[in-house]
Amino acid sequence: MSKKRKREVDVELVNVYEQLADDKESVRLKGAHTLVSTIFKPGVTSHEQTRTILTRLFRGLCSGRKAARLGFSVALTELLSQLPLGPEANTEDQDHLSVSALIDILEAQTVPEGGTTGQDERDHYFGRVFGADAVLKAGILWKKPDPDLAAWKRLLDLICGVATKKPWLRRECGWILATCLASNRDSLPDAFAVEVIERLAAHKLVRTPEGVAIWLTAERLFPAAKLPKWVWKNGDPLAKKDVNVLADVLKDARAQSDQADKELEPQGSARWSASLHFAWDVVLDELFREDAKDKPNRISFNLFWDTAVDKSLFSPSSSTERRSWGFAVWTKVFERAPQKLLQYTFTPQATHYLANSLKSPERYLQKHALKVAQIFHTRLVADDDSAPGFGLAGACVRALLESVSYGDFDQLTKSKTFQSLVDVNDPRVLNAILLTLESLLRTSRPDEDDKATLTRQKTIISLESKLVSALLRGSEQKAKPERTIDEHKTQLAKTITGSWAGQVTHLDASTKNGHGDGLRAAILPEALEFMKERLALAFEQALRLGPAGADILLHTVLHIHQLEQSLKSRPSMFDDGIADIVQEGWRKLASIHTTFAVSSQVPVKKPTERQKGAKAANDTATETFPTFSDGLCLLYSVVLFQIYLGESDAVEILQELLQHHQRLDSKKHSKSDRGVEAESIDAIVEIILSFSSKPSKFLRRISVQIFDAFAPHITAQGLESLCRVLKTKENAQGQQEMFQAEDVVMEDGTSVDSDVEELDSDVEVESVSDEDESGEDEDSSSESSAESAATSDDDDDEDGEDEEDGEDGEDEELAKFDAALASALGTRRLDQDDVAADGDSSDSSDADMNDDEMMELDTKLAEVFRARNEQQSNTHKKKTAKDARENVVNFKNRVLDLIDSYLKHQQHNALTLDLILPLLTLVRSTRTKQLADRACNMLQQFCSRAKGANVPDLTAAAKAEAKAEAKAESKIKIAHALDTLRAIHAEAGKESSNLHSSVAGQTSILVAKAVVKADPSRVRDLVDVYAETRLRQLTDKRCRVVPGFFTDWNNWCQSVREKLAS
Repeated sequence: MSKKRKREVDVELVNVYEQLADDKESVRLKGAHTLVSTIFKPGVTSHEQTRTILTRLFRGLCSGRKAARLGFSVALTELLSQLPLGPEANTEDQDHLSVSALIDILEAQTVPEGGTTGQDERDHYFGRVFGADAVLKAGILWKKPDPDLAAWKRLLDLICGVATKKPWLRRECGWILATCLASNRDSLPDAFAVEVIERLAAHKLVRTPEGVAIWLTAERLFPAAKLPKWVWKNGDPLAKKDVNVLADVLKDARAQSDQADKELEPQGSARWSASLHFAWDVVLDELFREDAKDKPNRISFNLFWDTAVDKSLFSPSSSTERRSWGFAVWTKVFERAPQKLLQYTFTPQATHYLANSLKSPERYLQKHALKVAQIFHTRLVADDDSAPGFGLAGACVRALLESVSYGDFDQLTKSKTFQSLVDVNDPRVLNAILLTLESLLRTSRPDEDDKATLTRQKTIISLESKLVSALLRGSEQKAKPERTIDEHKTQLAKTITGSWAGQVTHLDASTKNGHGDGLRAAILPEALEFMKERLALAFEQALRLGPAGADILLHTVLHIHQLEQSLKSRPSMFDDGIADIVQEGWRKLASIHTTFAVSSQVPVKKPTERQKGAKAANDTATETFPTFSDGLCLLYSVVLFQIYLGESDAVEILQELLQHHQRLDSKKHSKSDRGVEAESIDAIVEIILSFSSKPSKFLRRISVQIFDAFAPHITAQGLESLCRVLKTKENAQGQQEMFQAEDVVMEDGTSVDSDVEELDSDVEVESVSDEDESGEDEDSSSESSAESAATSDDDDDEDGEDEEDGEDGEDEELAKFDAALASALGTRRLDQDDVAADGDSSDSSDADMNDDEMMELDTKLAEVFRARNEQQSNTHKKKTAKDARENVVNFKNRVLDLIDSYLKHQQHNALTLDLILPLLTLVRSTRTKQLADRACNMLQQFCSRAKGANVPDLTAAAKAEAKAEAKAESKIKIAHALDTLRAIHAEAGKESSNLHSSVAGQTSILVAKAVVKADPSRVRDLVDVYAETRLRQLTDKRCRVVPGFFTDWNNWCQSVREKLAS
């Protein structure tokens, strides 16, 4: 009986095969290195062993286990590159393996066996592709090529056979051939490249994306090769006449035509791939080449984009998948194309589908479109502002706006596409965007109606406002102590605001038909109103920059004067008397010296004139913004600006300002004249209050800055003007006390364009909650007072709810009136079905009523209408009362802005103590929780800052010869402070909230600190005041001083004991 021979297993080789299939790349590379360096040794390893190893490697390519295909392909490539070949490529002996034998092994090991599963068949075809790729990378076919290229043709047939039989592998087959040509240019004979094209033609694969890519690669890298031109109708896949065929080929679609020559039609694929075909890269690279213009018969990039992308991938009939290809091509072009070609991509259909895809619920398409939108700003260059049509920036802005019919692109698409454009940190790019927007704003469009024109103009103005905001935001970010303002950005912001100012004041000749270029369209009145709001908003944002923002405002106002001077031939927009006052205002403005510089591009005033008045204000070059002169300059600027906007009371304010400025300009002041100066400054405070009363964020901010400039010079009488507002009742009577009937400007009826976004509007409307709602939690107590004031801007939603409730109430009242009227007439209401109308018509006829019945009906109707009138009157009274209360509360908030700024910047000023009692009284007396919280917060912060020497100074600095006078003045201040302390104690004894009592205790300690700092010997007076309060607490039931009030006093006494006892 014969015995089976036991197989000898090479353990080391088995381990190598295991390593080649490992998931880790490092392990696979280690196994490949072991195979080619240790196991296989050329000249030592036998012929049979070599064939066995090759057979095992080719068979391993067909395995789907782990990462076997990747590891075996690497090992096979390295092994083939070291394999010794026979003297002839098609010969084989005992020591050498022929190329034909290699291909035999490849073909034999990658043929799927009969009856295998679909997955096993796919694995074998994948193995054939990977095997062919390994053979090509090893380069063994052209090391010793046979004359007839039999092995090369055979390998090409294997690859093309897979591409034809399995279309889903066609791209991979084309890729390995194109890569082979590109990577072996120096070693590959031209005949090999020619044979590749011929074999593709034989298998009808030329008119495919792979065929186009291989042809262009071969033509570029093998210029001497005689490629078969007959495979293309015009001898070139990029021929102008075949651009439609190229579009179909790249779209991978089979053409549907009646041509007789079917061989020249595109061969489409039966499988779609999410990734963009590599043929697009090859074609685009060919179109991007600088020498492309030397071939006049070839298509240009703009023709290619229009045909192969815009009208093909972005055609109305294209599928979602094809459009995703279009966005991928668009992204690729922006990543690699020369700058001059990018603007051709903004074709109508492409941008239309970009906008639609960004707002589409289809997440797949939206993702590709968003990637395109986010890349636009990366290719904008500085040269765009001088290029025709403003270059890429101009083309991009125009296309984006046209794609959404001049709506707000970012808002409609819920993206930040335009925002990313204006956030580019290059002033020249931003200037190109601005020039494009200006041309779109002023260009006449005959196909538009007024509604479309208004939409376009308001959209462009809104985009210009976004640009201004980006410029100012960029400058604000750079405005750090160690950095300077970006002059280029601020200058561009001045250009925009200056242009707006000329248009809203009607001094720009091109704003009216007949005064400018006939092709330039007039800006509609509604758009001009919208521009006014945006200009005020820009000023408000600019003033956050400090001196630079004030310079922007002044530059803009001076630009108005410059425009007026250049249009002297036109009639003046003012009467003679008003014109004289305005011109005097311009002269005064020209004479003020400020700490911020005005651009030399507006030569309105001479340098010598700008230095006048510097001594009058006692300003020096070392003073910081805002100085007294800065305040005057800003005040003149805003008043003149208001005059040119047509504000009715601005001329009167300017006249009053001129009178007070004239007094301040007196160079010599006697003791009696100082009272006149103080009176003038206090009068200026009244002017500031008139601006604060208006619902404008711009006027609110600039009034605070002007107030800061005059704050060191304001007297107690000037502060009393502020405190008087806080004492006003929050009702119609209080409103009447503060405003004249014709000057009530803080009603809800202010002109606010409905298209303006709430956060961007310059108009402020604050809502006042009812007393029942005052218990709602407010964030203002935990924020700074400035932030607390800003929280009042967030109440517009409540206004909207109130309006809806009001509308519902009106509908209900109207329904009740209809019911009462129907009851009086004996009929049904109009909104009820009159089912029995025909049957009852005879009964309801007026002819059946006698005189008594008619009199009775008249009485009923009179009662119904009387009740209706009373009801409407009550409703109107309620609304009037609510509006009056809101007006007073809004004004008080604006006054608190000024007081808060005063307390922060005049911490050491003794007059700050005069503001404590009015604020405490407001906390106790107001019915608006927001005001109470804010006033408390201001006092708490004021007290928290008063630590150590940082308390109000009650002493009077003086020279040696005036010490007696200074000492007397100091005594007066201390006595006044003690009176203030007694008033605070009286206020603390009144019934109020715990918060009021707590703040009263803190402010009382603050006054005590100031008194002790000025004169420690006056501590006895402090003890007496607290003793009197303690006595009232014990003997007077009406005294509601809380125990914590004296706890604060005891704690403070303990802290200053060591200082006073020494």
